[in-house]
Order: sequence, then C-alpha cells, then structure tokens
Amino acid sequence: MVNIESTSNAIWWIKNPNAAKAGGTAGRKESLGSSFCLDIAELLRNISLQGYSKLLASELTLPERLIWLLVHTTTLISMVAVLMLTWEQFIAQYFVINLKDPLYPVENVPFPAVSICSNNRISMRAATAYALELQNNDPSPHDLKYYLDNLIHLRKLYMIGDKEAENDDYINFQAFLDIFGTWNNETFFDTRRIMYMLTPKCTEYIIKCSLNNVNIPCFSESAFQMKLTKYGPCCTFNSNNGLKKRTFSNRLADASFGLTVVINSSHADYFAPVLYTNGYIVIVHDADNFPSITSSNSLEMFPGQREESYLKIFARVIDTDKSLYSFSPFGRRCYFHREADMPQRSYVYTFPNCITRCRIRSIIALCNCIPFQMPLDLVDNLDGLVYCTLSHISCLSQYQFKWNNVLTERLRIPGLERESEEALYCPQCLPSCNDVQYSVSLNELPIDTYLANLSPDEIDTELGTDLSVLRVYFGQPHANFYMRLLNNEWFEIFSTIGNILSIFMGFSLVAIFETLFFFCKYIYLGCCRILERSRANSKAKMLDERKLHICP
Repeated sequence: MVNIESTSNAIWWIKNPNAAKAGGTAGRKESLGSSFCLDIAELLRNISLQGYSKLLASELTLPERLIWLLVHTTTLISMVAVLMLTWEQFIAQYFVINLKDPLYPVENVPFPAVSICSNNRISMRAATAYALELQNNDPSPHDLKYYLDNLIHLRKLYMIGDKEAENDDYINFQAFLDIFGTWNNETFFDTRRIMYMLTPKCTEYIIKCSLNNVNIPCFSESAFQMKLTKYGPCCTFNSNNGLKKRTFSNRLADASFGLTVVINSSHADYFAPVLYTNGYIVIVHDADNFPSITSSNSLEMFPGQREESYLKIFARVIDTDKSLYSFSPFGRRCYFHREADMPQRSYVYTFPNCITRCRIRSIIALCNCIPFQMPLDLVDNLDGLVYCTLSHISCLSQYQFKWNNVLTERLRIPGLERESEEALYCPQCLPSCNDVQYSVSLNELPIDTYLANLSPDEIDTELGTDLSVLRVYFGQPHANFYMRLLNNEWFEIFSTIGNILSIFMGFSLVAIFETLFFFCKYIYLGCCRILERSRANSKAKMLDERKLHICP
C-alpha cells in the first residue's frame, strides 16, 4: 500500500520534503541573538560600573543617550591608548640600576692595578747592547751608530697611526732583523722578546715603595711586576688582584696610608720617548682587565717630572640581583663573569677584555699578525700567528681609526653613517653584571716638600735628587654601591594597570567578574547551540537515509 501523504505533494528536487511540515508544527525556539540583546541590556542597567545605565535610561532623550555613548566610547579609546603606552614604558625600562648604599665601605672595594710606564720606551743601555749583538751578527758590519739609528724605528710599534712620511729604511731594517735578529730556535722575528729586552727595567725605574705607611719590597708577586700594557711592558702594581679583600685598618683611604712610589725621573737613559712630555705615564685599571684606554674602564694620567703627585681614586660598585640569572644576557644587558664564552674558562669575562678580544680578531684578520702588546690569553688560535713587525706598520696604520672606535650596536645617526660603517663592530660584548668602575683626580706639588723630610744620607746614597713621587689612594672612605634589578615587579604592574582602569572606567574586580561572567555565559551557550544543531543535523541525515522516498 502506498502512502499518499508522502507522494501527493512531494517535489522531486527537495531532499527531505517532510522537513518543512515538521518545522512548521514544532514550536519556534527563541534565537540566541535576541536573548543576547536582552541580557546585555539587563547587564548595562545593573552593572557596577558608573554611567552605563544612562545608555538605556527611559527618562533620557535619544540625543542625551548618544552623548553618553560618545563619552563612553572616547573613554574606552583613551584607556586603551594609555594602557599601550604604559606597557611600552614597562618593557623599555624593564631593568634599572638603583643606588643601594651611598656609604659602602671602601675596604670592600678592590684596589685597582696601577701600571707605571716610562715615557722612554727603549733604554739607551739596552739598545747599545743589542746594537753590538747585531753588529757581530752582520756579515758586513757597519759602525755602531748605524744600528742605533735604525733601532729607534722600533718606536713606531708604539706610535701606530702617527702622521709621518713613509720611509723604506725601517722596512729594509726589518728585513735585516728577520735574518740576523732571530735566535737559532726562532722561525720568525720575536718582536715581544726584543721589546722586553729593550724596555727600561723596573728595577732601574722604581726606587722605593710603601703601602699603608709601611715600606715593602717593590718587586714581588704582591707588589710590582713587569706586565704588558698599551705601552708595552710596564711596572704594574697589584696585577694579581691581591688587594681585593682588605680590612678596615688597610682601607688605603689616605695619602699617607695608600701606595707611595719613589720614581727615578732621570733622562740619562732616554733613547726613544713616545710622548711629548717630560713626565711618566700612569694607568689605573681593574686588575682583571688588559690596560688599554680604547677598551674603556682604564684611566690614563701623565704626572710631571720632579713632582709629588697625589692620585685620588673614586670607586663605583655595580652588582646585579641574583634573580636576574633566569633572564638571557641580552635581555638583562650584561654578562655574569662565568657566563660568556672566553678562550680560557679560568679567564674572567669583563667588557674591556671582550673589546680587546674583538680588536685582536680584527687585527689578525686584516693584517695577519698580533701586536706584541696584546695578551695571548684572549687569542682563540695561536697556530701560525706571528707578532707584528715594522713591515706591518703600514697595514696597522691603515686600520687604526677602525680599532680605536668601537660600536656594540649600530644606530642610524644622520651625518655619521661613514663613521658607523668604518668603526669596529662588537655586538657580542656586553657590560659585566658585577663590576667596579673607577674615576681619578690628580693633584701635584713640587718635590721640595718630600725631599725636605729626607735625611742627607738618603739623598746622597739611596735616592739621589732626580726624583718623582706618586701617591695612589682612595679619595673617600666610602663608595657608591649600585644594584641592577627589575624595575617593575608583578604587583607594581598590577597596581598601575588597576589605577588606569579605575580612573577611566571605574573598573573593579567585581565589574571585571560581571563582564567576564556575561561573555563566558554566552560563549558557553553558543557552543552548546552549535553542538545541538550539529547533533540534530546528524540525526536527521541518518533518518533521511533510512526512509524510502517515491518521487513522481
């Protein structure tokens, strides 16, 4: 028997002809959109935020409601803009260095290394002895003056980039040294050995030393040693950082209780001065750093001859909160000592050492040599590496501007594009998280006051009259102690954002809960409605597949 209802009104191109009839008989369900509009109107009438009930107040006219709508819209846009600016400020000033203790005891501050360099970089006696050695090695010897006149060219190794007419004499002399100036076991001319041999000895230059008003041996591991500096081998005090830890009685914070050095300032042994001064050179630097002014954190002073010089040191200690270990070095903008990649794990990372290492890499890459003054501990690979000689002077002078100007990040500054491109770029170098920065002040008095306090026997037999005195000490019994830490903790950010929300819109935790509850409710209802429709469609599809439809 055929079902008439299923066939009499059926249309062949409708997949489910009974769907319309079933939908017509069923009760119409209220739409989610209309329910949302009714509930949001109820939310605006009863929300704890001020002024939103005005949007639906029956006693207000339509223009008045539009004014309130404009006010709320402007307030919302202003609040979002202020929040974005505040967040950018939080990101830009995420870390800050604050003054923690302005009266930090100076005995807890490491005493810096003090390098004393004679302006005369080649001793006359040592040059004469080496000239005699070259004369003996020369198969066609010249008179002694010929070798001395050529040995003075070695001064160019200290004065790289000095404006002077090019001369082939020193290049020819270097060719002679490469053959007759080497020892039997040397493959190349050892510039460092020769310059050590020609440099004035510390024992001839430094006469008497005292520390904390007590006379000490001048030449020992705890006093002066011959160390490399920017000016080659110099007499360096505290090179092993032995005065890092001291007591209150040894805080070195007075002229009479600091370091006192009596220096022989005679010019009798002068052969090759490098500066246009009659005095000597003093470099104050951290004991862990290679003393180079162009690598920062080294201070260079030029006390006068026959003067009593008072060198005051002022320290600034910078530490970093231990909680910042969890941040990346480039995020906190500093390296802890054992964090950076150094050639030797025992070598302490500092920003000046990183710059020196970067400069050494550039010199080796461009000129295929290393200046004899540079420390070998910062070189990655020593295979096939030679010390720079007089034949490398032209190459070293060509790139001297590059090595004297260092950038750790490049900024586009109008007018300085060329300088930025020609400077040495070391982006891997960051400041040390734990650092001590020094500043100095130099005062000088005539040597007469010091000589007046000496006995006649000391002047005649021990010291002589051609003297200079250097006093190095801390200028204050305390130092400034700074701490690098987070600028804004979570509760500071929370309170700032809460204040902004309260000022613009009167937000509170209750209002936030009301708003979130409303939107979460309709997100949940919408998801449920989507699931119901999906299930109904699936069920209708299954029933439709099981029915038999007869089409005319």
